Amino acid sequence: MKYISCNGILTDNQLIPLDQGYLYGYGLFETLKVKYNKILFFNEHMDRISKSSEKIGIKFHLEYSQVYTYCEELILANKINDGVLRITCSKGDQENNVIITSRENPYGEEMILKGLSIMTSSAIRNELSILVDIKTNNYLENLLILNIAKENGYNEAILYNTKGFLSEGTMSNIFFVKDSVIFTPALNNGLLSGIIRDKVIRLVKLLKLPIEEGYFTNEDLTCADEIFITNSLMEIMPVNLLDYKEFQIQNYTLTKYIMEHYRNYNY
Repeated sequence: MKYISCNGILTDNQLIPLDQGYLYGYGLFETLKVKYNKILFFNEHMDRISKSSEKIGIKFHLEYSQVYTYCEELILANKINDGVLRITCSKGDQENNVIITSRENPYGEEMILKGLSIMTSSAIRNELSILVDIKTNNYLENLLILNIAKENGYNEAILYNTKGFLSEGTMSNIFFVKDSVIFTPALNNGLLSGIIRDKVIRLVKLLKLPIEEGYFTNEDLTCADEIFITNSLMEIMPVNLLDYKEFQIQNYTLTKYIMEHYRNYNY
């Protein structure tokens, strides 16, 4: 994509300010999906970055409407119909920097129909970390773990915490289904409170389907009838393979039922 927005100025000069965000990863980001020229769940993303900025000592100084205008200008300049925006807030020397970039969405309908494969990582998620629920600019640990998964032929890696309980993926939250009950790890297992995770939980409760947020082992996940993962770009993605266990996602499943209602509810 040709243009970026740097502190509200559209430019094709994609040089990054040499601030603490660039030098030390001192900053936050949000990844937003653009569908039919519409930014999905903008306010929810802004709420999260605003709250997280207070936790790490970065004052997010812009009004939501101002950021939305910057996003719309970038969508128009880069002629985005379906794609991705990334809002990055980083700590500057005098004032903080807000940089908005765009790219294509790697998750299309064909991938959703096929599903993704996930592997169990040997890395451990520290549920006691002060940054575990904050989407910081330093994603190196997650990227290294994800790279290992990709080198082994998988699309995503799943992490367990120090107590051996299921936490999250490197880029996603995780749900599984067993005997028509939906399960997902509780937040204090060391996971990011994903926006789509929250949307799915609310939807499932609205549909009066049984759901449990709790503490689950590798055996619980391995014995699942279905697994799906969520994030803001893929939204809801069926899993076709966990390590060496295959899942038949071509059949009509509870995951597909939730996906259908999710689209009707949010589009």
